[in-house]
Amino acid sequence: MKDYTRLFDVIYYQKENYHQSVAFAGKVKGEWKKYSTQDIIDGANRVSLSLLKLGVKPGDKIAIVSNNRPEWNMVDLGMLQIGAVNVPVYPTISEHEYKFIFNNAELKYAFVSDKNLFDKISNIKSEVPSLLEIFSFEKVDGCKQFSEFLATGDGGNMEEVEKLKASIDPESLATIIYTSGTTGDPKGVMLSHRNIVSNVKAVRPILPLNETQQVLSFLPLCHIFERVVVYVYITYGVSVYYAESIDTVADNLKEVKPHFFTTVPR
Repeated sequence: MKDYTRLFDVIYYQKENYHQSVAFAGKVKGEWKKYSTQDIIDGANRVSLSLLKLGVKPGDKIAIVSNNRPEWNMVDLGMLQIGAVNVPVYPTISEHEYKFIFNNAELKYAFVSDKNLFDKISNIKSEVPSLLEIFSFEKVDGCKQFSEFLATGDGGNMEEVEKLKASIDPESLATIIYTSGTTGDPKGVMLSHRNIVSNVKAVRPILPLNETQQVLSFLPLCHIFERVVVYVYITYGVSVYYAESIDTVADNLKEVKPHFFTTVPR
């Protein structure tokens, strides 16, 4: 792949140019769990197949409400390559705000990271007619776990995924990012693949990165700043390590010894 024009193209671009044994890593029970470029692609394809099995169509909206983790990227890439729209939502907002955003976007499915977020969204599920099911990355009683979700599509038809991938135009809607709502209710900002890819390509020459390096990511992926930066990391073949939380950044810096990270004034 000589170029990338849609957001999901970036991982295939990495595979062709800088296939990495550690594309992403996240902490699980105190240990770094590492994923190669191919692991991320395989995970994204399983997400696509499972969503298709559940009846997801191009244009359907799906939420990710989670801390940064490699599964976030698998779900993002997996939904985008079949034309679904990623609606990333902050894990820290109120139930009232979740209810507004979920109804405003007419979300069909939601991926959450843990019990606390599952409980929050379960509490409003009956008031969001479009929401069919919630999936959790971590084991939560009463919630279908990510591994169960992935098994849904096992044996599915990759030809259908490839056909949908080929049909997605760079001008297609990729994501809706909701503002913080400081002036009334949150507003959904609609961004196409091209909107974000053009930013990735503009930022690349500025960042002094290469495929021999590793980075630490701790700003939230639900915000466009870190999300664009992570797509840039993917196109460079950089190994991305996700900090466990903002509180563990100092410890994670010592462990990972990154060449680079992005931050904002705090």
